[in-house]
Amino acid sequence: MHRRSDLGITFITVLLFAAVFAGVLWAVTYGGAYWENLEVKRVLKEAANLSYREADDRRIHEYVFKELHHLFDQKVEDHGRVITEMRIDVDDGDLRIERTQVPAFMHIWLTYSRDVQVPLLHQQRRVTFNEYAEQDLSPVKW
Repeated sequence: MHRRSDLGITFITVLLFAAVFAGVLWAVTYGGAYWENLEVKRVLKEAANLSYREADDRRIHEYVFKELHHLFDQKVEDHGRVITEMRIDVDDGDLRIERTQVPAFMHIWLTYSRDVQVPLLHQQRRVTFNEYAEQDLSPVKW
């Protein structure tokens, strides 16, 4: 006579396979967007560090968008014409830069969206990221 555990497939085995399948599906769907988000965070940190020696916020703004275009521009064909568009949805108004005097800090906020394709459902989802970076602008004391 066979016991249940001798058959090889238990409820826990099925549950583990379902969890692995869900994890792989999530990674395939959203992994690229979250990986790119790490690059956006890096750009914002660099911009915050740049603000220590650059007093013009407009130049910081230009730096952020130049780097974002460098990272996320892609060529798309539109009725025979090749146009350049960004993989992320971000506008000038989505970047906010603010300096405070006491304490002396630079604050940078960026909100952007990215569309992802769900493989099995053939649907598109929009993921929105709100990123923040700061830099202490106090003079360095040696």
